[in-house]
Amino acid sequence: MDQKQQLLLDATRRLIRRGAFPNLAKLLAKTHPADIAHLFRYLELKEQRILFNLIEDAEKSAYVLAELDHVVGAKLLEQLDKETITEVLQEMSPDDAADIIGNMPDELADQILDIMHDEDSDEIEHLLQYDEDSAGGIMSTEIFSLREDLTVHDAIEAIQQAGDVEMVFYLYVVNEAGQLVGVLSLRQLLTVPPSKQLSDIMTRDVLSVRTDMDQEEVARVVEKYNILAVPVVDEMNNLKGIITVDD
Repeated sequence: MDQKQQLLLDATRRLIRRGAFPNLAKLLAKTHPADIAHLFRYLELKEQRILFNLIEDAEKSAYVLAELDHVVGAKLLEQLDKETITEVLQEMSPDDAADIIGNMPDELADQILDIMHDEDSDEIEHLLQYDEDSAGGIMSTEIFSLREDLTVHDAIEAIQQAGDVEMVFYLYVVNEAGQLVGVLSLRQLLTVPPSKQLSDIMTRDVLSVRTDMDQEEVARVVEKYNILAVPVVDEMNNLKGIITVDD
């Protein structure tokens, strides 16, 4: 811990001891979420609960939760009202939200999913089908893929119009059935004639992992091949998600 972080931790503990919660709330409002998340590593659960309750911004709360153990994250959220829980979870990526909901009591988890009741909740319910420690449990389903019959020109247009998806490290190519058939880089895409089809320029030998692979084995694959992301497929080779190195 550097000096800045130590000073922040000391100030936080001092304000908690004094019950100076308005002052602590002001301090948190001016503190970067990464620094707040770092604080939680050194606080007991009781202190974490006090601190978490004082974070007024849902996006900042979501950032902190994403950095914590999922069991701890669930306990911190359980003390809040259901509407606030929902607001925070909707700021999180579906894979992180699913991991936290999976550690909540079943009744509360069902209530939260009912309140969300939108595309996010459908995605989360889908992710909850996988074991938390499997590739399916840690993957992001907000994945960008391209059809193999697209031209380079159309593919570039599709990338420009892409919305909220995982950062494009690699471009994954699928066939009409949604099966993973190839991969290419942005550099490849930008250095060939625009009339070329993706099927003509993509690499067909794609490294992927199955949804049921243990997360530790996934980590070994990422490390062994020194890649930034790996696609996740089911038993039929359908593209289901992506795991990035930060996952």
